[in-house]
Amino acid sequence: MKNKQVLNLESRTASDRDLNGLYLSALPPERDPLRRVLEKIRIAGGLSLLIWLALAEPFSGMLFQRLLEAGLPAWLLTSFVEPLVMALRAVLMVEAFGYMYHRFFQHVGFLTRASAVLRRNQKFHWIHHMVIYPIGSVYKRARAYIQAEKGVGWSWALPGLAVAVAFLAWHGINPGSLVFVGTLGWYAKFVVDRAHGRFHEVDHPWARSAYFHWLEDIHVLHHWDQRKNFTIVHPLMDILFGTYLSPARHGNEIRAAESDDLTVSDVINWRYLLLEATPLERAAFISNVRTHRKSLAKLRLLYRVLGARLRQQPEDSEALTLRANADELFRVIGKAA
Repeated sequence: MKNKQVLNLESRTASDRDLNGLYLSALPPERDPLRRVLEKIRIAGGLSLLIWLALAEPFSGMLFQRLLEAGLPAWLLTSFVEPLVMALRAVLMVEAFGYMYHRFFQHVGFLTRASAVLRRNQKFHWIHHMVIYPIGSVYKRARAYIQAEKGVGWSWALPGLAVAVAFLAWHGINPGSLVFVGTLGWYAKFVVDRAHGRFHEVDHPWARSAYFHWLEDIHVLHHWDQRKNFTIVHPLMDILFGTYLSPARHGNEIRAAESDDLTVSDVINWRYLLLEATPLERAAFISNVRTHRKSLAKLRLLYRVLGARLRQQPEDSEALTLRANADELFRVIGKAA
């Protein structure tokens, strides 16, 4: 993040320079083209390797053979050791595949812009960040988690089913495969998904766990800057692939969860809505914002940021377009800027 400051926009003490800095923080970072290509190769190669290890890990067979030769009873191997290895492979799959899917398929990027199907999936996650659970007083609520995608939640369920089917097609239906698929579903639904829901709830059975609060702070930083902290129950994948923000170093941003100020992610989401969103996405936003009105307050804060940007850079054509489109959105919603 270029700008780590928490801007007290509501008190109107933020300077034009601070507001302009927040605007610049949301722009895609400028990087050397060669380094950008090398980084993409590293990420693609690393994730491919981890997913391959989860699908086709070749080392446990040799380990099992040596354990048998060393005198491990065959029943112990088949009843405990083999199922444990398959369960660990399933957890690795959820962590690696989940990181990849969340980062590249659930957030705005090249893939979601290029594919209408992926863009539909991304829309629900965008509504989650932008409308239902933005940073601020509604980030956590004294009620059950609100799904952006009603019903089954196919945008996450279908990729999970695809992984399970691929594993069964590769390895056949046998006890080991059933352990893998069972652990895959259980860990994704009852650990990862449940933890994520509880990040946005005020009181629940995990609320007194220090480890949960650490994870909660990590997720707050994801809502602060959606380009970081994609994992849910452990930040290993973020650490490996350079997207980890440590709660110990970003206390100001975590405390911003208690205010309704504008964040880097808010600006990213608003730029997308005002510049790139399809008519269906705009309609979904307008429909949801009537229930979740905090987003209108965020739009008014964005309007202040755009004003500061144009005072600093009057010829910024994108900022001019953003402000004009914001005016039109206010008109459609029937509210004043």
